[in-house]
Amino acid sequence: MIYRFYGQCNHMLLIKERHSRSVIRYYSKETMNEMYPNGDYEIIGEINNGIKKYAEQDIVITDGGKHIPIFPRGSALNPLEWTAGYARIGENIYVAVMKSLLPFLLFKII
Repeated sequence: MIYRFYGQCNHMLLIKERHSRSVIRYYSKETMNEMYPNGDYEIIGEINNGIKKYAEQDIVITDGGKHIPIFPRGSALNPLEWTAGYARIGENIYVAVMKSLLPFLLFKII
């Protein structure tokens, strides 16, 4: 399935997605808890994790036309990756935005 980012606001956080090198706006976990105190939203997958892309997976298309793969929930490389927040791709539908310690650790080693 193909999705697009939905309802981007200025008060969102930014991250550079590693597969498409696109800048993504997302809500922090704290903001999501304020917006949805009852948790009535759906998370359909993860973006920006260290897993390799595979054929025929769901994608999000950026405004610039780049494709960002959506991975199944729980596919992050725990404990090296964690959920930083959520990017909106529909009415009450989000993808989890993952952050990683790997770039930081590699920088420290070099």
